[in-house]
Amino acid sequence: MPGSVTVTAIVVAYNSSAHLASCLAALLAATDGPLEILVVDNASPDDTAAAVLATGVAARVIRMPRNAGFAVACNAGAREATGDYICFVNPDARVAPGAFDALLDASRRRPDHLLYSGRVETPDGHLDAGCCSALPSLWEYTCFATGLSTAFPRSRLFDPRALGDWDRTDERVVPAISGAFLLARRESFAEIGGFDEGYFMYSEDVDLSLRATTAMRPPLFVPSAVAIHDGGGSSTSGAKARMVLTGKVTFMLKHWPPARRRVGIGLLLTGVGVRALGARITGRGQQWREAWAHRSDWRLGWRLDEPATRPAGSGL
Repeated sequence: MPGSVTVTAIVVAYNSSAHLASCLAALLAATDGPLEILVVDNASPDDTAAAVLATGVAARVIRMPRNAGFAVACNAGAREATGDYICFVNPDARVAPGAFDALLDASRRRPDHLLYSGRVETPDGHLDAGCCSALPSLWEYTCFATGLSTAFPRSRLFDPRALGDWDRTDERVVPAISGAFLLARRESFAEIGGFDEGYFMYSEDVDLSLRATTAMRPPLFVPSAVAIHDGGGSSTSGAKARMVLTGKVTFMLKHWPPARRRVGIGLLLTGVGVRALGARITGRGQQWREAWAHRSDWRLGWRLDEPATRPAGSGL
């Protein structure tokens, strides 16, 4: 019955069978309280259901009739959840022991927030600074177009999205958090409308964070909750770059006025073009050449009524 489970962990899977054993096993140690695990299979060509069964973990598989994207699958999982809280976890992530309990403790101490997330690290133990970030801005895209954000990574001035050189070791209110590891009260998530299904993949978490802030309940970063994220498990680098850019454009189309978004998209095009030229000269960063070649697609944002506009080889 609803409310009998403290946390429902929702894992959206697409061709993720190789990661599921370690992901699901880690979830069991993430809380001492009642836990429900839902795996939303986004119409994977591989046998995700069999992979879940092989783990021996008590998890329910929700089969999507087609690959409608990350946001749609997350919302489908949220509708089936029975926990007081829901936590979205990427299939290529391993949540550290006690991580859910740390997020739950923060939510009870500071109930004035809607979204909670923790410190994400790479498999070699380094910080993944993308676990929280600034909201998109024209200055960010100006730094991207001119190469300043690449030349001065983690600079408070020239790499604003990274939130400066902050090492993510203290609890803070932040502008945006990553959907790779995100906890919310189930009822609050529903009240705010869940993830915007106009995004196929990428920037839906930034969109959700902005809506939480607009509702005067901004995201809270909790460093004691840790997840190890392999990253990029479902996408080739070229396809991922194109999807990230498509998500950024979709965010601008939704939230920015026409003049501002025209400038923003122009700056993205400039930055990608400069990097594509550099890749042609050096032979490195070939994902930018692919992104430039497909700019006529991603510069329009996600058009989910036109499946042909999705990048070939895309992940979720």
